[in-house]
Amino acid sequence: MSYNRPRLLERDDSVKQFVCRSQAQTNWLLHAAHNAAAANTSKVFVVTDKSDGTVVACCGWCMTAVPVETVTDRWRAGTGRYPLLPAALLTRLGVHRDHERRGLGSALLSDVLRRTAELGEQIGCRGLVIHAESENAREFYMRVAEFEALHDNPNHLVLLMKDIRKSLASEPDSL
Repeated sequence: MSYNRPRLLERDDSVKQFVCRSQAQTNWLLHAAHNAAAANTSKVFVVTDKSDGTVVACCGWCMTAVPVETVTDRWRAGTGRYPLLPAALLTRLGVHRDHERRGLGSALLSDVLRRTAELGEQIGCRGLVIHAESENAREFYMRVAEFEALHDNPNHLVLLMKDIRKSLASEPDSL
């Protein structure tokens, strides 16, 4: 199978057939993603199957601010006395269960890392934050890049901008 590159969710995209292992990710795409995109609370990106245009993977991405007391010393270093640090937040990431184990999740995360690096060239952005919903999700993210856990929750992960650039330099474009 071949896939189209990640793009923004469009109003006409049918997501009704999307099912992934995470019920929360499935429900979000089915019931909330179009509204989040319309309200501009999250940019929703989808990967579609080239043969029929069906949505086979998705992610949500927005900006956030991380309380300085929750971050690692590496994240805090050199930031002064600001109580909140600006970051991008990966709010969702899901792959249709019929398309698992084909590298779509890793490719979509790499796309988010690239977009975060580009964003960091335009505005203040310390790095990427992910709230992994489970230990399995956490392990997936940790395999793709060298995330660190926030102090308040081991499933809340962060990746500094310099580590994003380092990760991107070592990985080929996969979609």
